[in-house]
Amino acid sequence: MKKMKKWFSVLLSAALVLSLVGCGGGKSETAQTGNNGGEKASGEAKSDNAKSGEKPKIVISCYPADEAGTQLRDEYYTKPIQAAFPDYDISVEVFNDRQSLQVQVAGGGGPDILDLDGLSDVVEFARADRIVALDDYASKYGWNNMFYDWAYNSSFYDKKLYSLPTGYESMVIYYNNDVFNEHGWKIPTTISEAEPLMEDMVKNDVIPFSFGNSNYVGAVDWLYSTFMSGFSGPEVLKSALEGKTPMTDESVAGGIQLMADWWQKGYIGDKASQSITGDDMIALFAQGKAAMMINGTWAASSLISSYPDCNWSCATPFEMKEGVGPVLPIASSGGYAINTNSKNPDVCAEILNYLFTDMDRMEKGVVEASYCPYPVKEFSIKQCEGKGMDERLYNIYVTMEEAMAAGNVGYCSWTFFPADARAYMNENTDALFLGSLSVEDYMTKVQEFVDAAVADGTAPTVP
Repeated sequence: MKKMKKWFSVLLSAALVLSLVGCGGGKSETAQTGNNGGEKASGEAKSDNAKSGEKPKIVISCYPADEAGTQLRDEYYTKPIQAAFPDYDISVEVFNDRQSLQVQVAGGGGPDILDLDGLSDVVEFARADRIVALDDYASKYGWNNMFYDWAYNSSFYDKKLYSLPTGYESMVIYYNNDVFNEHGWKIPTTISEAEPLMEDMVKNDVIPFSFGNSNYVGAVDWLYSTFMSGFSGPEVLKSALEGKTPMTDESVAGGIQLMADWWQKGYIGDKASQSITGDDMIALFAQGKAAMMINGTWAASSLISSYPDCNWSCATPFEMKEGVGPVLPIASSGGYAINTNSKNPDVCAEILNYLFTDMDRMEKGVVEASYCPYPVKEFSIKQCEGKGMDERLYNIYVTMEEAMAAGNVGYCSWTFFPADARAYMNENTDALFLGSLSVEDYMTKVQEFVDAAVADGTAPTVP
């Protein structure tokens, strides 16, 4: 998920495009209550606003998008909200990074509705009392029964609901089919197939995995979420995140060691990821200079819109440790929260409820704009079949739904790792790649943060 927001411009834009919420990740859902929810909110607003004769302002934070992403956001996100709440002056404000958002909020201002990067970001704002507890609104609108349990439960901090999940997403491996066909390579299904294949790619001047994080250092969490999930498997990683299995145990640390080894062999980012931007990463893959790419499901819409001629496919990451099997790391793409500085928190809650309950807008966004669905129970991606949705994107979400149903899922850091552990890993993984930090020291520090989070009750719920 994502979450983050994560992102350096292209991924930020990809997440936007992938989010029916235009700013963060998700989309879609629920249905029969959708249109009524928006009309009710608009009606309730009228009587209050008539007294002042002025439209109160509601600002929603968002992250950067390219031109195409901005147009999609306006059409499928901003304008529908404005139409549903005509008595309010609603706008979207773009923030290039989380820090600038934090500064405004800490200063007593900031947007009314915050688009945050999953629980890791939510915890930081909640600790500082910068966002509103949503429990009363959850009771009013029935949110506790609206979402998948794993997504809803991951939105709590200190036993209080502080955010709502903006979508669900996963890490997958993208394959440039033309590159594979040109060299007669077969898509690997196990690590024993992948490693000799990557050696052959390097010999043929093809980068095995495109990756870059020069304009968003935290993109490394896509990598370590994938490697830890795939190497450890769901049960072991869950145990480690709950403080039961040591992070330094080989069953967990081995995934980090594998990731570092592959980077140092040039398999990931050609040993130059610190100088490759998010835009460059997508371009290297789409233009055939890299054969594969570990990226989130959100990247699909960027490939579809920006590189329509690229012949790509994607799948659950191949088995990274013999006997573990393929594991699909999942996440909520982000979290919507209400700023404690907002003068209209009740209206903000109505807007959030509208976003999650206008099924017509949701389905249209999924089909026409490649948005990802919200993690709500009443929506299934299969209802979009045959309605013009890109087949590759459709298959991605079918894969996610089936993996979630089967329980064969891993854990992305922005939803399931303690906030301080994730922050440390995002800031220090490059040092691991460059050889200035050992895996043992790295994981020992991660363990300290996990232990602290478990002890003080801030560790996220891991399904």
